[in-house]
Amino acid sequence: MVKQHHTIEIFSANCPLCRHITDDIEIGKCEGCSQTVYDVNNMTSEVKLKMKEYDVRAVPTTIIDGQIKVVGIPDFPWICGDDLYKKLSGKYPLKK
Repeated sequence: MVKQHHTIEIFSANCPLCRHITDDIEIGKCEGCSQTVYDVNNMTSEVKLKMKEYDVRAVPTTIIDGQIKVVGIPDFPWICGDDLYKKLSGKYPLKK
């Protein structure tokens, strides 16, 4: 079975809580997953567009594969794997 890699987008204000979740995900993600951090203190048109697309209203907010949305500091460890993503897609679906 081929391991699926994920796209992880984090909306951050670079505050201690945001840095904590960004570091946790960086440590827990596998080598094939990509992680992008959008700094809401530097509100570019790209950041505004992404925030509107995902309806981001608080930081930190983490979007996975454009389908999972976790707001705030999660109460689970970020350890990349199919089990985690299956659990997250059921518990934190992105409503569009």
